[in-house]
Amino acid sequence: MNNRERLIDLITEHELDRQEIAALLKVKRETVDHWLISHESKHHEEVPDMAIELLEMKLKERTIIPPPEFPG
Repeated sequence: MNNRERLIDLITEHELDRQEIAALLKVKRETVDHWLISHESKHHEEVPDMAIELLEMKLKERTIIPPPEFPG
């Protein structure tokens, strides 16, 4: 599995949108878009290993310590 496929799996598994991914990784939404477009596109960028590793760490932490729920 390559990093693009892993990113797609994480998005599906955790029900994330591209803006959430960008916020978690401190990158622009456009960067996430470029990671996800087809390899044939001239705008495609490879997903860095460190982005996948950081995202997996943050998502794991998120499931261990759920964010607080705000009333109303």
